[in-house]
Amino acid sequence: MFRRRKWMIYATVGPEFILGAAAGQYESVHKAVQEFKRTGHPEWTMPHAFFADMGGFMLHASDCKPFPVNNKHIQWLAANAFITFPEVSSLDIWDKSKADRLVKTIGWLAVTKLELSTVSIVFCTVMTYFCWLHKPSDVKTPIHLFTQHKMADILIAGGDAAKRPYHMTPLDFIDNLGPTWSGNVMAFAGIRCGPQERPLPRLPNDRFPHVRSIRQYLLIIMTLFSDGIHIFGWHFAFPSHSELIIWRVASLVMFCTAAVFWFAELFAGLYRDGVLEMFKNIIVNPSRVSEANAARKERPPRPQPTPETFPLPWEFAASMTVFLLYLVARAYVLAEMFAGLRELPHSAYQNVDWSNFFPHVS
Repeated sequence: MFRRRKWMIYATVGPEFILGAAAGQYESVHKAVQEFKRTGHPEWTMPHAFFADMGGFMLHASDCKPFPVNNKHIQWLAANAFITFPEVSSLDIWDKSKADRLVKTIGWLAVTKLELSTVSIVFCTVMTYFCWLHKPSDVKTPIHLFTQHKMADILIAGGDAAKRPYHMTPLDFIDNLGPTWSGNVMAFAGIRCGPQERPLPRLPNDRFPHVRSIRQYLLIIMTLFSDGIHIFGWHFAFPSHSELIIWRVASLVMFCTAAVFWFAELFAGLYRDGVLEMFKNIIVNPSRVSEANAARKERPPRPQPTPETFPLPWEFAASMTVFLLYLVARAYVLAEMFAGLRELPHSAYQNVDWSNFFPHVS
């Protein structure tokens, strides 16, 4: 119940956050489905992948407490013969869901009112439900996976990476389930939240989105459009001139903070992927373009972020500054949505004569 209320608050304060999370989850499960197909399991569909990343599969080993596993864990365990590949149909997955696709598809239609802020929320809601169309809803009962091997044997097979102490589950060497808001950012600030039990009894649902395809640019456009909608109220009628000025400032702050966030995210992504280093080498020595590109491709993948490496102090300070500015601006916009109702122009009360907009035969 607490998780639902938390996400309801997120959806009200910043629907773009929910859209970003949904896009990140869609990207993750889409990659998982493609990887399962590549390894000979085309029966693993989007609902399967969503269900797994929701913590729908629970691993049992004789020498370890049961804990949830996601797509990457299942793929590695099955590929190394530690578990039998789960034979679960899509119907079984949907039977565990508490909402059907029809409800998930048209649920947003209950939101009405052609107000700028409402348009922004509805737009984000529609895009979010599109990303979550194949995602089971409110799953309570997991599917249990049993292994005949001890967890110690699995860790030995994991090699040197599995020797490090884990933060979330013993399978952190496959995927450490991060970075997350609760496990990284809040922990960096010294605030304990989320389950403290280890291994985790459930998978975190506040993982930061990792979108690195064309979908990332679509996500940027959608979030900027959602925040930029409020700028269209630049010349709207307000009860007072000061409210108009504050609305304009708040609208610009929301749009600019979103733009700054995505610019920093793109810059950090280029740095992590080695693209900036490649450009630097090309500028220094233009004749070695192919050599620099080959070196970037051969570079070993960067290790997954841990609470010790993410976020960095400057990254935390910059993110919190942007977030607080956005939060203040968003709070004013939400307040003005209702405060502005005390004084509306006469045209706001006029009924629309739809016959003037549609052709008719007399």
